Amino acid sequence: MATVNLWNQLSGYSFGTIQEGSIIDLSLPTSFTSAQFRVISGQLPTGLRIVNAKIVGTPFEVPRTTEFNFCIRATLNNQISDRTFKITVEGADVPVFNTSEGALPVGTNSLYFVLDSSFVNFQISVTDTDTTAGQVLKYFISSGDGDLPPGLTLTEDGKIVGLIKPLFAISESIVGNGNYGNDLFDVAGYDFGVRADNGYESFGYDSVFYDYFIPAKAPKKLNRNYEFIVSVSDGDTVSKRKFKIYVVGEDYLRADNTIAFASSGVFTVDGSYLHNPVWLTPENLGLQRANNYLTIVLDCYDAVELGPIVYTLDTVNPDTTASALPPGLTLDLVTSELFGVIPYQPTVTETYKFTVTATRYGLNNEIAYAKRTFTLRTLGAVDSVLTWDSAEYLGVIDANFISNLRVSATSIIEGATVVYSLLSGSLPPGLTLQLDGEITGKVNQYGTLNTPGIVTFSDGPYTNQTFDGGTTSIDKKYTFTIKAQDQFGYSSITRKFILDVDTPNDRLYSNIVARTFMTREKRSKLNTFLNNSNTFPASSIYRPNDLNFGIQRDLTMTVYSGIETKTAGQYVSAMGLNHKKKRFVFGDIKVAKAKITGTNDVVYEIIYVEMIDPLEKGKTYLSSSLKGLAKDPKKITVDSSNSLWAGRENPALLERTEPFAPRPDNRITIDQTNLLVSDSNPTKRFPSSISLWRKQLATVGSTERNYLPLWMRSIQDESKQELGFVLAVPICYCKPGTSADILLNIKYSGFDFKDLDYTVDRYIIDSVTGSGDDKYLVFKDDRVTI
Repeated sequence: MATVNLWNQLSGYSFGTIQEGSIIDLSLPTSFTSAQFRVISGQLPTGLRIVNAKIVGTPFEVPRTTEFNFCIRATLNNQISDRTFKITVEGADVPVFNTSEGALPVGTNSLYFVLDSSFVNFQISVTDTDTTAGQVLKYFISSGDGDLPPGLTLTEDGKIVGLIKPLFAISESIVGNGNYGNDLFDVAGYDFGVRADNGYESFGYDSVFYDYFIPAKAPKKLNRNYEFIVSVSDGDTVSKRKFKIYVVGEDYLRADNTIAFASSGVFTVDGSYLHNPVWLTPENLGLQRANNYLTIVLDCYDAVELGPIVYTLDTVNPDTTASALPPGLTLDLVTSELFGVIPYQPTVTETYKFTVTATRYGLNNEIAYAKRTFTLRTLGAVDSVLTWDSAEYLGVIDANFISNLRVSATSIIEGATVVYSLLSGSLPPGLTLQLDGEITGKVNQYGTLNTPGIVTFSDGPYTNQTFDGGTTSIDKKYTFTIKAQDQFGYSSITRKFILDVDTPNDRLYSNIVARTFMTREKRSKLNTFLNNSNTFPASSIYRPNDLNFGIQRDLTMTVYSGIETKTAGQYVSAMGLNHKKKRFVFGDIKVAKAKITGTNDVVYEIIYVEMIDPLEKGKTYLSSSLKGLAKDPKKITVDSSNSLWAGRENPALLERTEPFAPRPDNRITIDQTNLLVSDSNPTKRFPSSISLWRKQLATVGSTERNYLPLWMRSIQDESKQELGFVLAVPICYCKPGTSADILLNIKYSGFDFKDLDYTVDRYIIDSVTGSGDDKYLVFKDDRVTI
């Protein structure tokens, strides 16, 4: 297509500032309204779109004032014209408290006072529309902004929870009861007694006639108003509000208290010194065997001895279903023990739901109560709970290839989890049986001093051997026994399995990958995204306990799979050309399927980010060397010591010796092939791109294509052909049929991989001659590689 100017404004034109949530109708700066317009890079504010020659829509919430930059392409009669524009969206909102300022109704029946030793669970409510843009509210009490009552804490999500600790007055055993002491050195203040304003005193010597004396005493615990300021932040703005909690001792709300006034407005008729019982026993009582004796204590926390607690069984649950105990069980109304013999049950499982009320009684028939609905599941008498799904013969696995094997058994107990363990025998060296039945790892073909293999030599891996000496073993058939057991321990079964190992290759192959080393801040951002179970549900992840699958947290990018294993020096030599520290760009998030070779059976699905090499376009890349570029101003010379130096302009420096002599800016070594001694001013340059990396690595030795990840060797449904090598970073491996949901979760999570940095300055190779451990192969950094 030809290019032409179809715009009335230059690139960088701003449409100005708009408000979030407002209706937008902006005309594009063009006279060619019949042209077609589309965004080719950047992003319009979310909620806006291009219709004809206008930007219309309603911008979504933004967490802060945000500038959006984007490029729009206008197409008219096969002529195109691009312009960059920007729009600023404003409308950062401040968190607004819904909970009223002042005293909090944290007490029983929403009273504006609370008894000490009471359990508190109160939610402070705040509204902030910016949360729809991904912001998260966090609550806290700043230093110097007051204190909560002792025992209470404010969680980050705005809940005040805990058990209030009482604030005791001076011990009565030390201070006395208000009478005048007879001791020579009195330790009690004579005015300890509380003088009432009703004409009566609490002192031992009353000033009025004895027939008017009324016994009275001061409370043993102190009341206190705790005032504090709660701050809530959405990450950009902070709002504050002052609250208070009035804590009262339970002995303050008694008839013999002569210092409390009903007219204060704080205490109401429904206030009581009794504490509501606090349930300790969880609602789910678990799975229990039928035809067995059972004892379960339904326990409450008794902070203060204020009266007995009586337990009763309700007839109806809060959801209006019948409240009934399992047959054979009885509830002790005093000790709260649930006991009895559950009779024989022919069905596999039964579920019972019942509600128990714990009631505390006071001196004058006052009551305080708490209800809890319990669920109890019973397991019937079954002969066989588990059955094997896996056949005895597990087939053949190729040595040195990643395992996809697993064993499986099914429990007829609903919701049961099956756990697997190796009972006897041994798996091929390199394979491990996980608790969930996955067989992970890869079979080691050749053993080393530290790593066993299916071919093991008694005198070491690299010594001369004769096969008739009885010192060499080659194992290709493995027999082992696995036990499957449900997590309740009610039933277990065993099976002997047979696994054959094939060695399709007579030589070893290595895999070369690259990883980025991000800053702590970006690494934390990535981990937060990957650890979100709402985005990546555990039930959808394929082999979550296998490092080769599951969720990939290291952003590993495959560079070359299945290159013949050589010495580290041979790989380093291949990296002498076309290798340099390089930054890749994150592309689109895509999905692929891995299928069993020759079938349409899907083993797993993979979600990956396509990586883009800035020096390549599609499958087109530069030649391995380029000539005729600008001359390097620093010439290369040879001095009398036969050492190559670049740009040494001060001869006096040559007389200085190590460690004081500064090193040259660019190291040149004798094994380099990208420089010629005869070329004093080199003009040849060597591009660094992924295709040239792979081209240079291919010169090391032979390539085994079957080491390419299975999903790259699988025929995809859309294209009807194999993907082949894909420059990509896997995010997670999914169970078949689950990738679409996870992909949608990622889309709406708001996470953008383009916010990360992917810079590569080394290879990581899984094995070299003489070592089966990962090795770093660092790139050189010279001026002739670009």
